[in-house]
Parts: sequence; structure tokens; C-alpha cells
Amino acid sequence: MKKVIEAVDVGYVYQTKYQKTKALAGISCSFARGRVYAIIGKSGSGKSTFLSLLAGLDVPTEGTLTIDGEDIRQMNRDAYRLRRASVIYQAFHLFPLMTVTENVMFPMELQHVPVKEAKARACEYLQKVGLPESVYRKRPGMISGGEQQRVAIARAMASGGEILLADEPTGNLDSQNEKVIVGLLCRLAHEDHYAVIVVTHNEAVAAAADVVYGMTDGMLSVVRGERI
Repeated sequence: MKKVIEAVDVGYVYQTKYQKTKALAGISCSFARGRVYAIIGKSGSGKSTFLSLLAGLDVPTEGTLTIDGEDIRQMNRDAYRLRRASVIYQAFHLFPLMTVTENVMFPMELQHVPVKEAKARACEYLQKVGLPESVYRKRPGMISGGEQQRVAIARAMASGGEILLADEPTGNLDSQNEKVIVGLLCRLAHEDHYAVIVVTHNEAVAAAADVVYGMTDGMLSVVRGERI
């Protein structure tokens, strides 16, 4: 199975004028398309810091992190997030003054996709995440939390990338919507061959993952599944 992301001895140090804090230490792991990965651990264990590195929001202070063999330090990280990796958040982070369709069109507009094509593709993504046409012209505040998260996933798909990074994607949802989102993420991995990486406290999300990593004090270990 081809590795999309590979971390080798990755470390990260937060540095202020007065002190250094080691947030990550010696992380070695890899991620492939077609699988769902869960990263679990207590608050403050380093999960979100690691996710930010995977998203290219920062670079490791130690070790190497590669995307399809290319060191993330050498990449155009803005282009990486625009075209190859998308982050789904607990709080949805949709644009409140845009319609559902316009939210999904947004990453395609940044890529200069013609408006007519972007709109057609946005509708396809919204159908794929199971949203009815009745919500397409609504603004995010007019639909439920579960529907908003599905819009966020559709927007992530619209970037055209193969990497979906999710930070507590079910944290604001009830159990019914949680099952819908977990099922959707699994289908995107297993049927559409995304690499889906989820930071979560939720046992149901972890149970559905193909591989579970545990984070403790900035160090990563395999809880379930195999390294690739």
C-alpha cells in the first residue's frame, strides 16, 4: 500500500522568549490512501500539534515529514492545503454569509475553476455526502450541526486532494449524526481512496478506524492496526 505521508523521528518544540516546550518527540509513522486512521490521547498530549504539521500549518523542528516523498519543508505549503490536504474541524468553520453551495465552491474558486463547473461539482459533492437539494441555497446557520459537518466534508472534497484531516469532527454532534459522519469518512477512505486521519476522543470513531495511534506526552504508539 503506497504511503502518502511518512513521518520519521518527527519532533516539535514550542519556543518563547523565556522557555522551550517539547510538544512532539520521535514520532515515526505513515499514512496511506484507502484507510481511516484515528489518533487518540488526552488533551495536551500533542494530537493537535501533530495534526497541524500534517496539514502543513507548521514544520517539524526535528526529523522529517514527507508527502509523496517530498519534504514538507521544501513544499509550497499553501498550495498543499489548497489542492492536496483539507482539514475538517469540530466547529465546522463554514462561511456564515455564503450559501451551502457557495461554501463548497470556495476552494474551487481559489483554484480558478470556472463558476459553472464549480457549481456543478459542488452539487455532486453535496449529493455524495447525502444532503438534499433543499439545503443547497440555505446559509449554514439555517441547517443542523450534522448537516453543517457534511457541508464541511463536501468542501474538503472539493479541493481535489487525497488527504482528509479531521480534528474532533463529531465533537459537536449527537449520536445519530455522529454515526452518519463516521460512516461517511469510512466510505471516503474505503470507496474513494482518501487517506483519512482523525484526531478524536470519541471511542466510536476510534472503533471504526482501520489503524489507531495513541499519543502520550508527545510520543506516538500503535494501539491497533499495523504500520505500513
